[in-house]
Amino acid sequence: MSSARRHWLTPLAAGLLALAPLAAYGQEVLVLGGFYTNPPVSGEDDHSYAYAYAYQQNLTEHWYASYTYLNEGHITGHHRDGHSAQLWWRYLALNRTLALSLGVGPYLYFDTTRPQPESNHVNKHGVGVLASAAATWYVGGPWMLQARFNRTWQTSGYASNTLLLGVGYQLDRGQLPGPATAPPRRVKDATPNELTAFLGEAIINDFDSDMVFAGALEYRRQLWRYVEGTASYLDEGSAPSVRRRGVAAQAWVSGVFLGDRLTLGFGAGPYYATRLHISGAGADPSPSRWAGLITLSTSYRLGEHWLARLSWNRTLTGYNRDTDMLLAGLGYRF
Repeated sequence: MSSARRHWLTPLAAGLLALAPLAAYGQEVLVLGGFYTNPPVSGEDDHSYAYAYAYQQNLTEHWYASYTYLNEGHITGHHRDGHSAQLWWRYLALNRTLALSLGVGPYLYFDTTRPQPESNHVNKHGVGVLASAAATWYVGGPWMLQARFNRTWQTSGYASNTLLLGVGYQLDRGQLPGPATAPPRRVKDATPNELTAFLGEAIINDFDSDMVFAGALEYRRQLWRYVEGTASYLDEGSAPSVRRRGVAAQAWVSGVFLGDRLTLGFGAGPYYATRLHISGAGADPSPSRWAGLITLSTSYRLGEHWLARLSWNRTLTGYNRDTDMLLAGLGYRF
């Protein structure tokens, strides 16, 4: 993320978004916090906060998959975060209450940086590798504690280390202590159609992090079990450096939990700006109207048809005007 002014906003809007579920048996969600430390990137001894949200899907007794959003904090000239899908192997000890794990997978990262101290900011995107080691203690009931060490590598960026501690919750529990690894169970299908109106704010991913009022309207439809599609209209407001409105289409992996009351999902797709104006230092005179959009979202059913939804959208541009949109909405299922 891009600035200290939004440290509290991201956990508030995304605290339930440890996601990308496959909606089988044995799901776990975690929230972790800690610190980043690394050999100097820009001639200083860089240290910063770090935090992560994670979703873990048990596959077998010794294997599981995970999705992680990792925020590496703020170091000299870099504000970097990213998303990773990892495959893990674990060793279970102490009657399955302690899991020692190793995981690795691709890391899609976003870095707000300055090539030179006085130059314009740049939004860099790329794919690296995230390798992790974790110790998880199943403390009783659905709760768990985890200590995790992460190491990232990028061909065009810098390597990083993060050390995190956090708490987790088992959305499914088995008869034995520790991770639930029973065969998949059938879950209730989501309602085929959903219409949601959102209000919130857009935050520009630069070193000023201007925040402006934003809104969206979204139509969601279930395509297959665990797969959804959305069509959206987004208004990112009028920040000093970018004014953008447009339409987006996304494909989703989504799952239902807690008796079909809770949903968690991850979506990605193209975003076309029907209105676009950028200004300020380094503004591209002919920016493309096409961008990418990735979203983490959760909803909670309030009744037979009504629901509340939180969504966190990341707009990815090729002209250094990336944004985050943190939105809350009321939806109707039919």
